[in-house]
Amino acid sequence: MAKRHYPRIYCTFVALLAIMMVLPAAQVHSFPPEDIDLDSFPEHKPMDGIADGFYSMKDIETEEVILLTARPLFPGNEYINQHNILYRVEKVEEGVGWARHLGGVNLSEPPESVLGLRSSLMGSVVMMDERAQDDEEERQITVAIYHSHGAEAYVPSDGDEFILEGGGILRVGERLAEALEESGVNVLFSTETHVPHDAGAYHRSRRTVEEFIKQGADVFLDLHRDAVPAEAYLGEVDGEKVVQVQFVVGQQNPNVAVIRQFAESMKAKIDQRYPGLVKGIFMARGNYNQDMSPLALLMEVGTHETTREGAEEAVVLYAESVRNYFLGPPEEAAREEGTDLERTAGRSILWIVTLLLIAVAVYLVISTRDLEELKAKVTRFFRGKMLDLTGKGEDE
Repeated sequence: MAKRHYPRIYCTFVALLAIMMVLPAAQVHSFPPEDIDLDSFPEHKPMDGIADGFYSMKDIETEEVILLTARPLFPGNEYINQHNILYRVEKVEEGVGWARHLGGVNLSEPPESVLGLRSSLMGSVVMMDERAQDDEEERQITVAIYHSHGAEAYVPSDGDEFILEGGGILRVGERLAEALEESGVNVLFSTETHVPHDAGAYHRSRRTVEEFIKQGADVFLDLHRDAVPAEAYLGEVDGEKVVQVQFVVGQQNPNVAVIRQFAESMKAKIDQRYPGLVKGIFMARGNYNQDMSPLALLMEVGTHETTREGAEEAVVLYAESVRNYFLGPPEEAAREEGTDLERTAGRSILWIVTLLLIAVAVYLVISTRDLEELKAKVTRFFRGKMLDLTGKGEDE
């Protein structure tokens, strides 16, 4: 009798084993955990699809399309477009955010120096690990680059929208890291994909940011690509077509004011050299780990429909502007270096002249019997020097 139950028991055991094996994966995909405040961290919400696969922001008066984005739109979201016109979303209906035109804005000015940047942006905010500010004013800025959605890819170049082992966005991040290092900026770069591409990715990438902070990073760039038609991210710089970059600032983080200032000042710096490279600044609902530093930006580089090569070219231009933003243009650095050398040379010559005068004075004192003889020698010395300089004889 018992033998007839063995198959049932065996099947039950196998089924339970299969459930146990699948459960951890299911738990990963069913993130976020219960302790996450989804109103404060909406980026952790399940990614619900919409009709077109993306959202549209439109002018409430003219119905002109202002922005296409894969990020959900909410009332209160703001957008500064390429031409520095500010819009604010008033209502969202069926995937369309209707926004009010609020006029032009004067972007925050770039800092005059790295020290000025720290004092203006970092001085009023405590870093996550509360580390003390560096006493060395000349300490180099370190930029950390990572990807919360490391599976994102560029279809024309990579063949698919997502690649679990690591999409084309990793190559774009690597190219940005290379370009920054070539220009003299310290870089930390992570190839962690934080897969799967689900609502828990930002929670997993948070650990990467924690590691960067421990390594002394100052600036944090989370690189993504958008998921809208290619035309939305195609611009023109110096008469050439380029893939554009967009900054995203999370509205649900305590650093939102300084991060917005950071984004605006960086756009202002880039606009000086490459107007059109930055398509805009999106103040979106979410945190995006920006509560961990006041110098953190999320960057969208192109879309899944643009080429990876175009995205790489865009970040090279961006890298040049970042280098200038933190360190100043190369020609200014060269001038400052030349000025330092001139100061050093001038000080050296002054020291040599001073030592020679001291040596002459000591010799005159030692070789002279009394004060009258010393005065006579000094008089003859300077009179002779004056005759040499003017070229005149004593009889003239």
